[in-house]
Amino acid sequence: MTPVTLFSYITPEEQERMRICFDMHEAVYRNNETVMEYSSSMKKIGLILEGQAVLYCIDEDGNQYMIDNLKKDSVFGEPFLLPEESQHYYVCAKSETRVLFIAYEHVIKRCENACKFHSQLVSNLLQMIALRASQQANRIYVLSRNSTRKKIMAYLNSIAAEKQTKTVILPMSYTTLAEYLSVDRSAMMRELKNLADEGIIERDGKKLRILD
Repeated sequence: MTPVTLFSYITPEEQERMRICFDMHEAVYRNNETVMEYSSSMKKIGLILEGQAVLYCIDEDGNQYMIDNLKKDSVFGEPFLLPEESQHYYVCAKSETRVLFIAYEHVIKRCENACKFHSQLVSNLLQMIALRASQQANRIYVLSRNSTRKKIMAYLNSIAAEKQTKTVILPMSYTTLAEYLSVDRSAMMRELKNLADEGIIERDGKKLRILD
């Protein structure tokens, strides 16, 4: 099944009309540049058009940890994660990244023209929120594994099941993957080598194949 994106079932012509209706604007961010800082109010939704970014959280003790890896067609913003007052959330670009921003108030308010693509966009958005909840539940499962090896295999198996193939191409760098799994990068790379040496996986750069 083709994943639902924000503009699924909306024609390019309708998308152009929506840019005015939804007060959309684009911005380009360099590697490591902050894309958005979350606030207590729901102001806007971001859509990754090109590139890659990461959603981070900084807790009240100043510890930073990764919440989500964002790639093309990923959406982010306060509606997807209601910020806690004691925590700071922000999105950081991990390559040159082009983002489309949509004013949230225009999403929840019915436009005067009652255009059909408004309802379609809201429907797409709700489906994407449901998918994001499922992905976060799966990540909680991965992070709950009690060793680096088990976290790696749980992550690889989840991607393999999603793509219905034993060959996995990592959607992020190994450094970002270590952040995503909340493990030490050096320990993770050693475990990947051990898994390959034991014939459990094959590894060629970011391309991995599950053998066992």
